[in-house]
Amino acid sequence: MDSILQAGVVSAPLQVLTDRLASLTVREISLILTPDAEVRKLQRTLERIRAIVAHVEENRSILSNNISNEAWKLWLQDVEELSCSADDLLDGILLDVAKHRAKLSADADGEKRVRSMLLSSLKLTVPHEISRIRQELEEIAKEMEALFINDLTKLGSNRISKSSYCRARSSLVEEGSVFGREWEKNDIVGIILAEDRGGSNVSVIPIVGLGGIGKTTLAQVVYGDNRLTSKFDLRMWVSVSMDFNTISITKSIIESATGERCKLSDLDPVQIKLRDLILGKRFLLVLDDYWSEEYEDWDLLFSPFKVGSGGSKIIVTTRSMIVSRILGTVPPYCLKTLSNEHCWELMKQRAFSNGTLEYNLQLEEIGKMIAEKCKGLPLAAKTLGGMLRFKNDPAEWSSILKSEIWDLPRDKNDIFPALTLSYYHLPAHLKNCFTYCSIFPQNYDFEMNELSLLWIAQGFVNASGKKQLEEFGNDYFKDLLWRSFFQLSHENARGQKIYKMHDLIHGMAKLVSGHTCYHQEDNHSIEEYPFFKNTRHFSFHCNNVDPIMLEGSLWYKNLRTFRVISKNVGKIQVSYDLFLKLKSLRVLDFSRMGLDELPDSIDHLKHLRYLNLSENHFNKLPESVTNLFGLQTLKLEQCNKLLELPSNMKNMVGLRHLHFDLKLLSCMPPEFGKLVNLQSLSTFIVGRSKGRGIGELKNMRFLRGCICIKNLENVSNSDEAKEAMLHMKPFINKLELEWSEFRSKFNDEEILAGLHPHDDLQELLMTNYAGNLLPGWFGSPSCTLSRVHLRDFKSYHTHILASLGKLKHLKSLVIESMSNCSSIDLEASTFLSLESLKMEDMPNLTSWSGFHCSSFPCLRILDISDCPELTNLPSLANATLLQHLTISRCPKILSLPDDGLPVSLQALMISESDIIANRCRIEEGEDWYKISFIRMVEIDGVEIPQDMRRF
Repeated sequence: MDSILQAGVVSAPLQVLTDRLASLTVREISLILTPDAEVRKLQRTLERIRAIVAHVEENRSILSNNISNEAWKLWLQDVEELSCSADDLLDGILLDVAKHRAKLSADADGEKRVRSMLLSSLKLTVPHEISRIRQELEEIAKEMEALFINDLTKLGSNRISKSSYCRARSSLVEEGSVFGREWEKNDIVGIILAEDRGGSNVSVIPIVGLGGIGKTTLAQVVYGDNRLTSKFDLRMWVSVSMDFNTISITKSIIESATGERCKLSDLDPVQIKLRDLILGKRFLLVLDDYWSEEYEDWDLLFSPFKVGSGGSKIIVTTRSMIVSRILGTVPPYCLKTLSNEHCWELMKQRAFSNGTLEYNLQLEEIGKMIAEKCKGLPLAAKTLGGMLRFKNDPAEWSSILKSEIWDLPRDKNDIFPALTLSYYHLPAHLKNCFTYCSIFPQNYDFEMNELSLLWIAQGFVNASGKKQLEEFGNDYFKDLLWRSFFQLSHENARGQKIYKMHDLIHGMAKLVSGHTCYHQEDNHSIEEYPFFKNTRHFSFHCNNVDPIMLEGSLWYKNLRTFRVISKNVGKIQVSYDLFLKLKSLRVLDFSRMGLDELPDSIDHLKHLRYLNLSENHFNKLPESVTNLFGLQTLKLEQCNKLLELPSNMKNMVGLRHLHFDLKLLSCMPPEFGKLVNLQSLSTFIVGRSKGRGIGELKNMRFLRGCICIKNLENVSNSDEAKEAMLHMKPFINKLELEWSEFRSKFNDEEILAGLHPHDDLQELLMTNYAGNLLPGWFGSPSCTLSRVHLRDFKSYHTHILASLGKLKHLKSLVIESMSNCSSIDLEASTFLSLESLKMEDMPNLTSWSGFHCSSFPCLRILDISDCPELTNLPSLANATLLQHLTISRCPKILSLPDDGLPVSLQALMISESDIIANRCRIEEGEDWYKISFIRMVEIDGVEIPQDMRRF
């Protein structure tokens, strides 16, 4: 890896360490070092090295081709190693102090005695270690400074600006060389020709996409489109690039408009000249490759254009969604990748354009496979086509097919500078967050919150003000998303957004990490594993976990991340010695490994922040887990054999996220409420004994997201329920309340009244509730509940529906498994905001009535499922917004409503409901005329073709 790229990777641990040094309190330093001169000297040395590394990155164009490149690489590796050692040392000190305070906070005398012993021990080692690290860093800093000055002296002091790395493009393009963009071109032309509705004379249209995806090419074909040439008085094209300069950009615009050189040099006369040029004229301007994410830059650049005539347009190509939000007046046009077929057309055009290659089927077959490596990037297709241009031998084409794009010759590889430019432009705090993603396999499903927790565990995320670390971590992810490093892929079954990283972006992450992050597939034996001294983050992707593989990880003794990504649950034992040797770990992911037990030596991982043990076969965890005082995240999802949590979890005061769904767990560990820093807690199981009751939730004021509170029958009365203080937990947006199915007492109404949540709660799910009424807080004017799910109620009363009707913001209602409900009368109920109503698994429901359009004025979705005794549907003809109707497993419904279905209905799905399905037979069924107008009709999984229905 180039030392210039490595500089960005090294800057992060330097930042982490200097921030840690800066944040050490006077009290903590004085406990260990008196005076603290060595700590301050170390801090100054680190700041010097950070400054040098920053200069190396800034002057990368000069230094990247220098023969001293290898020296820089070795120095930076040494700096990284020493920084990590210092960070481990300081982190250990702070964790020891925190552990001591947590254990002895109630015993002041004991605290003094143990602290004295602890700090006496530290004083023998800490000053010496800090001094050693500082001296080694000081020597490196002197050598780096000397060579840096020498390099600049030899090569000259003229710096090459950032913009020199951005290849300027003119407006000219040969349209015959453009493939697969006709649809997009017409879209953009349509936007340009559309009437403005925003009240401004000038519309700004951002075209957004990752580097090499063809934003400039699209802008070129639009700019030259014949439909636009006569529509504008002036047309101008300017390449902006990274090194933003308002004067030079404005001069370039003037020169594009006039065809003459602009000799003005000050901002005011330059902008006045441009203003005079466009005054009262309708213009089209393309600002190609815009990078600046500063509002002030855009405000200043845009100021002369306000005098343009109505209908003027500015097209801006950019890699950053942040840029589009700053300057766009219409939604950004997000450019997608090309198909493999269009990539092959581009490659073929480049490879065979000069006639030196004879086209044949063998080359075509190989070429189409090479085109797949482009992953839809036109720049990659052009680059590979150019490399193939003078290669006649199919073996040479096969060689390129087998090569990684990043391994191809740099002097002919336009992909490398185009994509690494995005990396160079990243703020320092995002560079390691990005490169860290290379420990995941290609095409991995990224989830924002999960990746954020991993970054936090590594110390990549800094917080300030009142915002939590997790909020900053999510902001980091969004910054990378807006800069096109991630793309939205889909939503999973839980409604979480899943993101992907383009294969070439992932390849760039691997490249710039320089083996600091290393991902290994299991297609090699352990003897074939490469060894990299500077590897800090290691993941292994395998079909089945091999114990030899775990031992092989010990080659990387300085690991901070160890993740095993297994496709199949195996069965494996972890040796006691493994955790004795990986002492620097911050992240350990042993999920889905088939573990029966975890060795007691887990507590030797004193720096551990993130531990994922999900989908394993533990009966219990070792009590030593509770000695991990720095642990922030513990995941135990789908550990279905786990009977209990460690009894001393109250000591894990650093824990912020605990995720588990333990089916056999009966209560929480004692004094669980001491974990006051918890932010996410998937489940709280109420116990009967002291220290296990619902009052343990009282001081957990940072809880957020979703929490399920189980075994509510163990709450004695309303006062005890109030001890949970749910109304003081404003970050909880989803609350699940669950009573056991089999119990002797029923005081559910009283308990529910005491569990009054905060008014901003969005979603509520209640299971096995035995009350006939809902408490008054359901009807509170300030309640904003929008989704309610009622399941397995022991009794069912019309008052419950009446109470729900008071929820002014209720949009979704699910009523499920109400075995005691035989009829539903909606006569007295009004749901003014309800959009979705689902009734499911109602075994004794025979009829329902009182459905009026005035009671459900916003209803769009109605789903009736698993109601085997239901015989009728209510009148729906006046439900004028209803769009989707589902009737599933309701075999006794005799017909659709007599007065038909609303004309708004777009989709009807009927399944396992034979009587009504028979009545809806094409042309013949008695109810066919009621459904023939509906656009999508599906009966028992078979969609009725549209040409058989009228519209």
